[in-house]
Amino acid sequence: MLRAILITLPLFCTILFSQVECDGTRYIEEIFQQVEVSQNITYGGNYNPNVWGQAQWVDLKMDIYAPSGDSYNNRPLVFFMFGGSFVAGDKTSPDIVELCTRYAKSGYVAAAIDYRLTTNLIWSANTETAYMAAAKAIHDLKSAIRYFRMDVENGNQFNIDPNRIYAGGVSAGGIAAVNAAYLNEEYELPGHLIDFMDENGGLEGNSGNEGYSSEFHGIINLCGAVGDPQWIIENDIPVVNVHGDEDSIVPYGDGLITLFGLNMQVYGSYVINETMLSLGNQSALHTFVGEDHTPFMGSSEAMDITIEFTRSFMYDLVCSENQELIGDLNGDDLVNIQDIIIMVNIILGVHEFDSAADLNGDSIVNVLDVIQLMNIILDS
Repeated sequence: MLRAILITLPLFCTILFSQVECDGTRYIEEIFQQVEVSQNITYGGNYNPNVWGQAQWVDLKMDIYAPSGDSYNNRPLVFFMFGGSFVAGDKTSPDIVELCTRYAKSGYVAAAIDYRLTTNLIWSANTETAYMAAAKAIHDLKSAIRYFRMDVENGNQFNIDPNRIYAGGVSAGGIAAVNAAYLNEEYELPGHLIDFMDENGGLEGNSGNEGYSSEFHGIINLCGAVGDPQWIIENDIPVVNVHGDEDSIVPYGDGLITLFGLNMQVYGSYVINETMLSLGNQSALHTFVGEDHTPFMGSSEAMDITIEFTRSFMYDLVCSENQELIGDLNGDDLVNIQDIIIMVNIILGVHEFDSAADLNGDSIVNVLDVIQLMNIILDS
């Protein structure tokens, strides 16, 4: 009888999975009316010089946006970092609030983080100070990513999928996200940055939650840039870019950042996209022709275009990664009897609840999930 059920249910289970998550609607359209915001969650902390150059401890905060009434408990997480030239701004910037809200309405969990600012960049505008400013933001982002992975091990209160974490940002926030991804080897560090990094926790930083991975799986780059396109390699982290081709602050292509009198070579979204595509990597670029910096700020039409373009790219990324991982509970890149044993042990209480075992997204691991997993195995 059980075998008869297993034979007749594969199509049903495939459709059920599709309806729960990757059905061409969730992650593309704003299917949730309301968003719940958990404000001022402390995710880490670090020292930061104040305007007088004195080191001062800063508690790092974030706001977490989640769709109200969402029963799915294995959701992708996306970070959005605010712009402000690394000298101003915070997580309540209107563009960041809108991005987080609209991504959450599409089924994501979205996090807006505060990161340490570098006010002395205004009167000490040089390449070394600029890189230090970006490095602090990168360190803080990585701490926030580690916070969520730590939370997953301690109950996963935000119901996120640690295998689908993405980082994005606007302007300076985009710069931080891009360089967190591609400046990821010690040998890539510019010489003037080595001592600072050595004193401040290396590439990972020391902003908190040590012992957990800061890996993420995709980038939403909104008018950001990379320090050196040679940091991008084959099979590197996918990126979706949005940029105005007349950007006078962060170059669209190969150019100089000249803010505060700074003259620093960077490579904007056009170069990032061309480099990624030349290496066979996943990348896309929307160009606002004839537009200056952050054309989506103050323009609802441009913001709609930005969100629709980035969500479309992210849908393919989120759903392809999720379907590759579904049912692989022990992380060996296979779905087999070993995964069934783990699932049965979760049901019996031998193992703790694992959201990855909740294949139908009903917040319970039971015989329905076992049947779905067995059908995945038979189907393959």
